[in-house]
Amino acid sequence: MICRYIKANTKTDTFTSNHKNRKHMKKTFTSLKKTTSAIAALVISGMTINASAEKLSGNTASEIAGMMTTGWNLGNTFDATGGKNGGYGLDAETSWGQPETTQEMITAVRKAGFNTIRIPVSWGNHSDFEENPENFTISEEWMARVKEVVDYCYNEDLFVIINIHHDNNSGNIHYMPEEDESNALFIKGVWRQIAEAFKDYDQHLIFEIMNEPRLVGNSSEWWFDINKPSEEIATALEMINKFNQIGVDEIRGNGSAENKDRVIMCPGYAACYEGCMSPDFKLPTDETPNRLAVSLHAYRPYELCLGNTSTWKDSNKQDIDDYFKPIYEKFIVGMGVPVIIGEESCSARFSRSNRTNQEDRVKWAEAYYTITKKYGMPAILWDNNVYKSNRGEAHGHFNRKELTWYDQEFIQKIMDVLGIESVENISIDYSLSIGPNPATNTIYVSSDNELQNISIYSTSGTRVMFKEISGNNAEIGISMLNRGIYNAVVKTELGINIIKLILK
Repeated sequence: MICRYIKANTKTDTFTSNHKNRKHMKKTFTSLKKTTSAIAALVISGMTINASAEKLSGNTASEIAGMMTTGWNLGNTFDATGGKNGGYGLDAETSWGQPETTQEMITAVRKAGFNTIRIPVSWGNHSDFEENPENFTISEEWMARVKEVVDYCYNEDLFVIINIHHDNNSGNIHYMPEEDESNALFIKGVWRQIAEAFKDYDQHLIFEIMNEPRLVGNSSEWWFDINKPSEEIATALEMINKFNQIGVDEIRGNGSAENKDRVIMCPGYAACYEGCMSPDFKLPTDETPNRLAVSLHAYRPYELCLGNTSTWKDSNKQDIDDYFKPIYEKFIVGMGVPVIIGEESCSARFSRSNRTNQEDRVKWAEAYYTITKKYGMPAILWDNNVYKSNRGEAHGHFNRKELTWYDQEFIQKIMDVLGIESVENISIDYSLSIGPNPATNTIYVSSDNELQNISIYSTSGTRVMFKEISGNNAEIGISMLNRGIYNAVVKTELGINIIKLILK
């Protein structure tokens, strides 16, 4: 989706684009036509809108979650714990069978309509923690490579999430009392170093303290009785609260303005329903108000998404709604805290005759994303690049070598539900510009090519305005719009352009 973050101030006569100037940009912010007020314009160049203007800052976690329409996971890549040297070198990135991540991959994901990328990262094998736990150092080359891929995402104006991922599997984190001091040292040291490395990155970058923190190998590894947790689970819940707090304190303690403003995702036990709905789960105290979000993973219904069932049932829709509604009521309604679904997907199953359950998966996507949109929870699709299989872990969506989608119909259904136009269906108008004119409560559209119409959508995908337009210039009243975030979809004779508006 061609989508950028335009901030319009209703009290002034200008607007700016919340986009940090990147070294790889093809064009720069250009001032174009003006009406009775001073109006700046974005020049759309090729497949990218580029601008040097103020960074994204000052938004609450709920506002950032509202901007995150939908996302994609760079799975089984930087979270991999393999490699020729036991995971210690850069070859770990490809050790689980993935190709090396490129800018072209990230651009292709953005073109499909995604505006958020989660980059799971494992750190322990790339450090000397075992030898020097109190003052360990993460490999400079590993940190630099993670930053390089984060920059790929910034080049596309995407939101990015990085975390501590498989370190709870590989031996650095155990949620048991005897491991408490070691756990605390690891989490504190990792987040201290991440916060320093990314101290100048704006609110497009989000930190997630841990991935699915749980008792690996325990009989209650993935589920537990909320009302009667075992002694081991109770201890783990307490430790997870502690480690979330340590991570938040290290990030804020870095001192940079960006880290004090940054949105931080905090998981409950296993990042599951029981983990966050348990009365023992507590969000950290935070010196910066309204910057925390709950991290939730939700493969629902489990049997279809991860288990042994390949068939969608109409009753599944109510099951999904019943799952999310209490979470919505507890956090979003009750506490004003957003919930970000860091992982979700529906397994692709192939039979011996090479038939797949694609029709059932498309029905799942329609129901699932309708419900997450209803409750205002941005959902990030898990992708491990495993497609042609008959296992519950077959969550390959994007063919990273070919830069194509294995299941285009599935991806398109997600975008249709969310009201997102993918770039594959967009022809770029090289000189289209759009900007607000606060003096007259209008927006101004200009193009060297013939204008046809404009639609404005809310972030939930509801169209709130449509107007036929013609010629090369148009001024459209927006008095019916409240302050908030919108997608402006402008159609010209060359195709469709999408620009995100933030009206303040």
